[in-house]
Amino acid sequence: MISLKLIVFLVFVYVADTQTTTESETVVELKSRIEALQRELDAIKQHLKTAVAFSATLQTQKPHEFLGPFNENQKLKYENVITNVGNAYNPNTGIFTVPVKGIYFFTFVLFNPIGNNHPTGGQLMKNTEMVVSATDNIPGTDTEDTTSNSVTLDLEVSDTVYIQMESGRAIYTDGNRRNTFSGHLIHTSE
Repeated sequence: MISLKLIVFLVFVYVADTQTTTESETVVELKSRIEALQRELDAIKQHLKTAVAFSATLQTQKPHEFLGPFNENQKLKYENVITNVGNAYNPNTGIFTVPVKGIYFFTFVLFNPIGNNHPTGGQLMKNTEMVVSATDNIPGTDTEDTTSNSVTLDLEVSDTVYIQMESGRAIYTDGNRRNTFSGHLIHTSE
């Protein structure tokens, strides 16, 4: 016969063994959850490091100035940088160079007042290809004419984006900063 003491001892060993297994499984599960949270935190930190945004305006040393018309398309240099998070926009060239693969949003505005006998117009360029354009007729039906356009692009690292003024067209600039070029990263593709 099995004694009562032996049964109690076996039950005690069984419960202790089950409890240890459960505790070990809980520790393993907690470690796994901590590792997953660490990966998520690392991804968030990486996303914050890859923040990219810029906004710039045309600048003039004079009280006001007409740019153009020119015989050929001219790349515009938006020299007055308002924001340049990530330093991907170069005000010396007017070119935004993609630092991180992803989805980007761009917008530009061109201004042309009455008194200028030329229409205004520009194109947003990706590398050397025109993506979108914005044009306006010769000012005259009102005192000021503004044209703009926006686009969302899926871009690769080293792609370039810039604005070029179309040949035969003109832009007016002064200290009011009405001619703008802006862009920002919406979502990384990596």
